[in-house]
Formats: sequence, structure tokens, C-alpha cells
Amino acid sequence: MAISLKPLRNQVIVITGASSGIGLVTARMAAKQGAKLVVAARNEDALRQLVEEIRASGGEAIYVVADVGREEDVNRIADAAIAHFGG
Repeated sequence: MAISLKPLRNQVIVITGASSGIGLVTARMAAKQGAKLVVAARNEDALRQLVEEIRASGGEAIYVVADVGREEDVNRIADAAIAHFGG
């Protein structure tokens, strides 16, 4: 059975660890494909720069400073995603 996924341009994606490494590259690639992004990490300066970069390229993104090892931070990420992009 083949799996059918919506195009990235029709999705909201939460990317954790988005301030560096694989998370950063994934966020940039998803934004280029038109995904709406919620990026999260502990480094606010890096997140702010990433969101500015994405928006300057015509993309849509928000950031949440969070430590995914903390349940309350994970809940804040979800709340921000729903508040900004709907649920």
C-alpha cells in the first residue's frame, strides 16, 4: 500500500533543534519547499536569525525558545503552533 503525503507547501512542520546542524538544514529545506514552520531550540538569537532569513525569502515561520526535555516547553511549542497556524 502506497503512502500519500500532502505536499510540504500544505503542511505546518515543527522542527526541534533548529538552531544548528540537521535541524537548521531541515528547516531551510522545508521552508524552500513552502512549508509553514515552527522552529524550536534553546538558542533564541539563532532562532530569530533563522526566522528572519525564512521570512526574507518569502516563507512563513515562527520560533519558540524551548528545551524539549521539559514537558511544559513541548506544550508551549504545540500551543504556539496552534495559535499561529490553527489546529
